[in-house]
Amino acid sequence: GDLLLSLSGVDLVVKGRHNLSDDQVLYTANHSSTLDLAILMSLRLPNARYFMKRRYLFFGPLGVVTALGGTLFTPPQRDTERRIECFRQAERLLRRTGESVFGSAEGTRVTSGEIGPFNRGVFHLATILAIPIVPIYIAIPSQTDPGRGYAARPGTVRVHIEEPIDTSDWRIEDLPTHKEAVRARFVQLHASLGAT
Repeated sequence: GDLLLSLSGVDLVVKGRHNLSDDQVLYTANHSSTLDLAILMSLRLPNARYFMKRRYLFFGPLGVVTALGGTLFTPPQRDTERRIECFRQAERLLRRTGESVFGSAEGTRVTSGEIGPFNRGVFHLATILAIPIVPIYIAIPSQTDPGRGYAARPGTVRVHIEEPIDTSDWRIEDLPTHKEAVRARFVQLHASLGAT
């Protein structure tokens, strides 16, 4: 991650690094750019696995490296049954290992300049494991952001690692409310900290 950012001339400024935890947590971030992958690698989330779309498993070296790193590959949203089973397997694995996990709440890159709709998967997982959610807001200046492309331009990316959100009293039936409350937090961060 550091090498990819360096080659692109991208500097990373991280605020709230003390919110990275050795305890089991679920990290989630906004996802607006291909650059996010290098940024997340550079953060070195402690003892964490990552969710990634299954199609990236077949992207040559990226697929090999991520598979060897214990990445959890998710089926497409439209494949509901396989997706549910993927999260069930992830729950069993994480319960056994005590590892943290990163998953994008948006599920895909949202390049419109807004925070996209949030999916239920990562919130359901945090709820059944009763682990805190650590929001990570990534602010990439528009002049640096490659969007869905790969040609990032030099600039400074700011990452804000927020205080953990306690989920110990969350219930599955309240999931839509909690999901939208976390999304509202990202919308607020985007309004106050967002890149231009």
